Amino acid sequence: MKSAGLKLIPVGSVLLTSRATIGVTAINTMPVVTNQGFQNLIVRDGTDALWLHYCISACRNALKRRASGSTFQEVSRESVRSLPILLPPLPEQRSIAAVLDSIDEVVERTKQVISVIQHMRDALLHELLTYGVPGWHTKWQDAPGIGTIPADWEVVQLGDVSSLPQYGAPAKAREYDPSLPRYVRISDITDDGWLRSDNRKSADPTQVKGFELEAGDLLFARSGSVGRTFMYRTQYGACVFAGYLIRFRPLTHIVDPQFLEYWTHSKSYYRWVASMSRVGAQPNINASEYSSLPIPLPPLLEQRAIVAVFDVIDKGIAQMQLEKDRIQILKVSASDALLTGRLLVRNQ
Repeated sequence: MKSAGLKLIPVGSVLLTSRATIGVTAINTMPVVTNQGFQNLIVRDGTDALWLHYCISACRNALKRRASGSTFQEVSRESVRSLPILLPPLPEQRSIAAVLDSIDEVVERTKQVISVIQHMRDALLHELLTYGVPGWHTKWQDAPGIGTIPADWEVVQLGDVSSLPQYGAPAKAREYDPSLPRYVRISDITDDGWLRSDNRKSADPTQVKGFELEAGDLLFARSGSVGRTFMYRTQYGACVFAGYLIRFRPLTHIVDPQFLEYWTHSKSYYRWVASMSRVGAQPNINASEYSSLPIPLPPLLEQRAIVAVFDVIDKGIAQMQLEKDRIQILKVSASDALLTGRLLVRNQ
């Protein structure tokens, strides 16, 4: 293989990022010109481009270790050219590439199925949270800011169905220690309301007394990623919550916490957040404003029926995501075994 600079790169070359996200590769399907953030590998006769793509991808950590620079990290052309790789005969290269490509196809199809189900889930969420369980209602009412809802539903405010809001602890985060409570910050919460598994932090228990989370507690971001929410579940272990988050504790004899969580992922909720966010250095919604959040409230029995529907859907999505993760782990193992010659495949 040979590296190319800023010139027209022929079809079938391997484009390697050499700055920022070092080691990401792709094969170009049309002639392109790249900037200095790429090392372009034009394959020679006897080298399969798809095999080289997988081979370089498997060396990503090694490439990162070879990076240097004071202003930004970059892996040099010489470092790429001197990267040691095993070169099997061309037929075996193609066989290896075919195996790894088939695994990638399974992962991609699984991602597409998950995406379709999530879009269907979002549409169903809007239907059930505004029109209720199909067949349960025959009369309707217009709720300002929400739309048409069943006539027997109430429209309440968040403050009506939860205890007094509480701002998060002002304590500083410390290195994560599993023997200490996890410190939940806005940056730990994903857009779809889960906790990230990376960059965990803990808090000094003596500085966060009274900020312990209980099952069903709902946290709202009051600035930055304003409107983002997270419902605490015991599966997360002991947790406390940081400043810039506001806790609302649902009154469970009135509202199911999960129903409330689902409402905070609805289109109506996002429209309300957009209308309430104050313009300044960054958007902000305070506890008093969150307390005024309008919520269409079905009878508790129907709330639980709606929650049960999404429990089934969410468990199915979680299972598919778990399978996708397992396949990706399998690919890493298979890639290592195939590219090092520990596992041989028949030539195709």
